[in-house]
Amino acid sequence: MTNYYKCLIVCSMATVAMAGNAVGAAPDDVKTTFQSSREWRPTIDNRADAVMVYGVGGNPSDRSARTSFEERVRSWKDKGYTVHFMTGIAWGEYQDYFTGKWDGKTHLDEGQVTQRGDTIWHGHMVPYIVPTDSFLTYLKERHIKRVIDAGIDAIFMEEPEFWARGGYSDAFKREWKKYYGFDWRPQDESPENTYLANKLKYHLYYNALNEVFTYAKEYGKSRGMDVKCYVPTHSLVNYSQWQIVSPEASLASLPCVDGYIAQVWTGTSREPNYYNGVARERVFETAYLEYGSMESMTAPTGRKMFFLTDPIEDRAKD
Repeated sequence: MTNYYKCLIVCSMATVAMAGNAVGAAPDDVKTTFQSSREWRPTIDNRADAVMVYGVGGNPSDRSARTSFEERVRSWKDKGYTVHFMTGIAWGEYQDYFTGKWDGKTHLDEGQVTQRGDTIWHGHMVPYIVPTDSFLTYLKERHIKRVIDAGIDAIFMEEPEFWARGGYSDAFKREWKKYYGFDWRPQDESPENTYLANKLKYHLYYNALNEVFTYAKEYGKSRGMDVKCYVPTHSLVNYSQWQIVSPEASLASLPCVDGYIAQVWTGTSREPNYYNGVARERVFETAYLEYGSMESMTAPTGRKMFFLTDPIEDRAKD
């Protein structure tokens, strides 16, 4: 997120308009929530039902946030907010993992890598991740445990994403051998290899969400808490347009998932699409299609769906 005070406002499908609930609603009554990596301040107090405090270490784009996680949580609670937690599962402020401060081993080879050998970055020292067993252990022990210890009972793990152009890192090659039982094959060499590579990418993030959320619920239960777990994710429409592999279509089969955020904003809805053979921006129509595809896909599950409303793009073209 590039804007210093940027907030993501999301509202539940149950009430598409802003709800009039008082600040500090019970978890099941939360209709509106927003994301911020910062401590409470009047300029971002928008009176939503809840706040998602972003990242144990903050947001990768907000280097000025230097108050501790617990201090940020407390600042919102002191103002009467229901406090939830949000972080990325494919990227995040995890430099202590990559540089070896966590376990004494460097893990920079676990980024997603293109055919040219380039790591796909989300920010400085923030690679898109191949979710290995060691990374998931780090995420659970270093982040999820701390969040639950802080008394937070709703966790949002956003954007389980593996770029289609990725799949060439040493970590991915190791995961390939473990999953298929034979040596890695370059996806650019055949359609079959492309299928096998993308099937593995799909599996890796399906497994990652299952591992992290199952741990969160079990650890929360040990603390007498009923932890809810949500997946903020782009629509499959957008992932197809941007060539990103996501396990989104199979998340209904995971009992540890309690709901979703439909991440639809100007960046996704401005992507040109085709109508009558003509490709151009159709912001309203594309957003409507994205929201609708996510709602129709998840409605049979009875799970909670939030619709994101975010008018600020992640790039300068706004």
